[in-house]
Amino acid sequence: MTNLFAKKAIGMVATTALVLAIAITTHDLADAAEFNFNWKGDTGYSAKGSFNYDTTTASSIISETGLGATKNLQSLSISFFDPFSTLINSFTPVLNGVSNYSFLRFNFDNTKEQIFGPFDVGKDDELPGDTWLNNNLALINQGFSDEVLAKEFGFNNRDAAGTKQILDLSNNSVQVSKVPEGSIIIGLLVVWSLGFTLKEKFNPKSKTCTERSRSI
Repeated sequence: MTNLFAKKAIGMVATTALVLAIAITTHDLADAAEFNFNWKGDTGYSAKGSFNYDTTTASSIISETGLGATKNLQSLSISFFDPFSTLINSFTPVLNGVSNYSFLRFNFDNTKEQIFGPFDVGKDDELPGDTWLNNNLALINQGFSDEVLAKEFGFNNRDAAGTKQILDLSNNSVQVSKVPEGSIIIGLLVVWSLGFTLKEKFNPKSKTCTERSRSI
């Protein structure tokens, strides 16, 4: 009975993975560009995130500001970590082509594959736990010239009382790396392959299972 349930579960995983792979392939995956980005401060705080956009409609320069429908970005997410790589918080400032972050400043040259200019990504509703990464160009652009940082980038957070604190500073820029096309498909196919292998393993008609029965 246990083997029967295991066979069904593994079969479902394998089939689902294959169906998802085919579905993504047929959903114009080739038209989507996805990138990862990361930043590290001088005292070890760091930020990692990702973003994607449709290459068929995007201009060479992607520039997003404030709330509402974006011009090009489909999604933008970011996670913040302390010097011990412990997660502080994660946010998705852009989801399904809509920005929910009023201070958003994001500029990307998709020809050079570089982030440049004003940068402010995260969440700041003046609530405890809000965290964001910004630079001086963003502060000036937003009209906060009096809050210019001692270094180019600042890792900001609000404590339990909602008070803003700058946890780290650095002149390090935000680094970008492109996610290889088809990597999601490959991952799903690996899962499908594993599921198929396990399915055969539990198949009572398979050679492996027969040999195991003989050895008992």
